[in-house]
Amino acid sequence: MALPKNKAWLLKGCLLVSLILSGCGGRPLSEREIVRGVFFSEQEGGYSACLVLADQEAESNSDTLHKIAAGRGATPAQALERAEDSLYGEVYYGLLDLAVLPSDSTWQTAREIGMLLYENAQPAPELSIFLLGKEPVESWARQGSAIYRQLKATERTAQVHCGLQQLFADEDICAIPALSQGAAYDFVLLPENGPAIRSSGMTAQLAAVLCGQTTRMEGTYAFGTGRCRVRAQAVAEGNRIRLHLREGEYQSLSETMQDPETAFCEELQQAFSMLCGKLRNTGADPFSLRIWQFCTYGNGKLLQEPVLEILTE
Repeated sequence: MALPKNKAWLLKGCLLVSLILSGCGGRPLSEREIVRGVFFSEQEGGYSACLVLADQEAESNSDTLHKIAAGRGATPAQALERAEDSLYGEVYYGLLDLAVLPSDSTWQTAREIGMLLYENAQPAPELSIFLLGKEPVESWARQGSAIYRQLKATERTAQVHCGLQQLFADEDICAIPALSQGAAYDFVLLPENGPAIRSSGMTAQLAAVLCGQTTRMEGTYAFGTGRCRVRAQAVAEGNRIRLHLREGEYQSLSETMQDPETAFCEELQQAFSMLCGKLRNTGADPFSLRIWQFCTYGNGKLLQEPVLEILTE
């Protein structure tokens, strides 16, 4: 005998709610350790892993309240396993939204931790990737929650996002934003064949735009004599990248700054030349310049030097 239509919908709704509350199967979320962030750092020849957990025993439901679990090991996988073993409840990664890699990561380290997250942590699709800042972490218990809050605020206000899948978008380089104490964020290019290329200020934001990880540029430039806020979008054709700047607000912060818009464009040109120069010997192509040249000129053509065209609109 078939159920009445309204009772059938009620039954389906109850099943859906029960699945959500239990994390799509297993014990209820209230009985699990809900992971919001997974951080890694290199320490004493090994690795340290930190789990930033929702504090379900706190009276407030605020997302600023966390528990911390940490572990050390010879490899990232071992450190993560020991951090998990320090917890009493079953670990749940379905609400994970932030992973942080060591500040001195190499291409190999980034890919290794990326595969670890894919295979073991089973992260949620909203996961964001950052690198730690240059300052060493002295205590995860004291600093873990603050780092989580700072990077989530950076992601929200600077509108920069590097997803887990972007670690594998290019076979020979990773491009990742990094925690910064003096700017919105740093940006790090990790080529397989070459040293890390770390930039800050407007150079970092230009690199993020060219890698497709943001469309927003905001901050000071020209040694603090100018300030801007602008929407940016890069479109490539052949060896030329057209950088469209829209809704720009340019402000002079010094008497020596006569034309803040022109000075901003000049700094971007210098930053572009610096980035391309450092990438030249690595063979990597994080800005997809080779692809666009192939699409325009065909196979077998000699690659031309990239050119940045800045269009203010």
